[in-house]
Amino acid sequence: MRHLRSLLLGLLLGPWLALGALAQVQLKVLGDFAFPPYSSLRGTEPVGIDVDILHELGRRTGVQFQIELVPFKRVVESVRAGTVDGGMALLRSAEREGFALFTGVMHNSTYSLFVTRDSKMEFDGLASLHGKRIGKVRGFFISPEFDAEVAAERIQLHETAGAEQGLHMLMLGRVDAISGQTVVTRYLARQLGYADSVRPLPTPLVPDRPTFLVLSRASKLPDKEALAERLRLALEAMHKDGSIERIEARHLQ
Repeated sequence: MRHLRSLLLGLLLGPWLALGALAQVQLKVLGDFAFPPYSSLRGTEPVGIDVDILHELGRRTGVQFQIELVPFKRVVESVRAGTVDGGMALLRSAEREGFALFTGVMHNSTYSLFVTRDSKMEFDGLASLHGKRIGKVRGFFISPEFDAEVAAERIQLHETAGAEQGLHMLMLGRVDAISGQTVVTRYLARQLGYADSVRPLPTPLVPDRPTFLVLSRASKLPDKEALAERLRLALEAMHKDGSIERIEARHLQ
């Protein structure tokens, strides 16, 4: 009987004890420093949709997020090396699955090819990019097929630290097109005064895909799988109750 009472007490208190343990978790998470309106720096302060999502996620779960924004390639490399606990917001790929635990969805991303307003360039598949100079943010993943075309030197790739530099390259004629997350590239074009000078090609380079908060498999964080599942469920709830939609609306209005 005593064992039965202990078992029942454990079942009743288990979730609360787990939550209490989780409340002590502090996660250092890296994000892109030049990806507005999702993540960027206002002086030295991280701001943006994804930053606010993590703030709300922390409020719900008790996890304390230490957010640092850096060039995106460093985000990926740090998650791979385990020098940070996590990263945001990464597209899923087989290669990244090897070094990152994918938790919940932060936002969806469509990637388009942006060209100058008077460009005659067309896009109806990767073959139409043969011989073209394409700009891309260093570390951003498009697709294995795109990477294969670049490796075979059928596409000339020009990489930058951030999307803003890519827009400048496009306007200077150093590339024929840039690959850009559609919301971010439109946002930056308005900020830089290029809104009337650039346009996305009609066919997306990458269809709408989710981006994730990830945890580093190589970090020293204990019980990563359980934490990843708890974060996934909390992010799922934030999508369902409209919290993430309201955060996006505040930044995009």
